[in-house]
Amino acid sequence: MQFVTLLKFRKKLTKADLAEEDRLEAQFAKNGLKVRSDFYTLGRYDNVMVVEAPDVKTVMDFFLAQAHIVATETLTAVSKKEARKLYR
Repeated sequence: MQFVTLLKFRKKLTKADLAEEDRLEAQFAKNGLKVRSDFYTLGRYDNVMVVEAPDVKTVMDFFLAQAHIVATETLTAVSKKEARKLYR
């Protein structure tokens, strides 16, 4: 499953916050989570991540572990090819 997550930083990030994010990514990779894209953005959101995971729970646990650093909005993403199969 793929997910697009929009993130807003709750505070100015520190080196410790960035190190924690790296640690969590490595930890959750063992559970099948893969960060496909990670972009810092200008505008309403500070960051956009595209992640792949075996299930919704893995994604929820990953972002809840960072809830003191970021506020998130996560969207389930379906490829164009898969979505068009639903229309048949």
